[in-house]
Amino acid sequence: MNPTLARANAILRILVPFGTLLLAVALSGIPYGIPFLGPVTPFFALIAIFYWSIHRPEQVPAVVIFGIGVLQDLITGGPPGSIALLLLLVHALAVSQQRILLGQSYLVEWAGFALVAVGAAVVGWLLACVYNTALILPWHFLVQALLTVALYPAATTVLTPAARWSRAAEPA
Repeated sequence: MNPTLARANAILRILVPFGTLLLAVALSGIPYGIPFLGPVTPFFALIAIFYWSIHRPEQVPAVVIFGIGVLQDLITGGPPGSIALLLLLVHALAVSQQRILLGQSYLVEWAGFALVAVGAAVVGWLLACVYNTALILPWHFLVQALLTVALYPAATTVLTPAARWSRAAEPA
């Protein structure tokens, strides 16, 4: 293979996680036209951050996660920096539990994600309450977490081949 093409291929493989994170943020910002879905749109970026933090943490540095979070804040109109903080916390938690989750079945990974998603919903709700200086009902946050958990298997069917393809960029 031509060295230039090989280098371009390697760069594209390294950028796969970033591309999927951008896609996740875009999916969160799309108006689907489904009544009452707006406030509870699944948190696609949470899925992608958790997945990449478990399977390829070296390819999602904190600065990228912060940028993705700020971008989602801008697109969705959330409190500035709240999603960035939330995604950084999820990343740190997932990386700290990576060894435990990688050696288990997919159901254990999914259950771990469910715990993280509900925890993220609680933290997001608390941040929204502080930002608005009012007690907000938590139902939107919890429904969003449940939808996000329900979509995790579908999302990982896309992310797993992307991770395999991205992994192929590593030298043997």
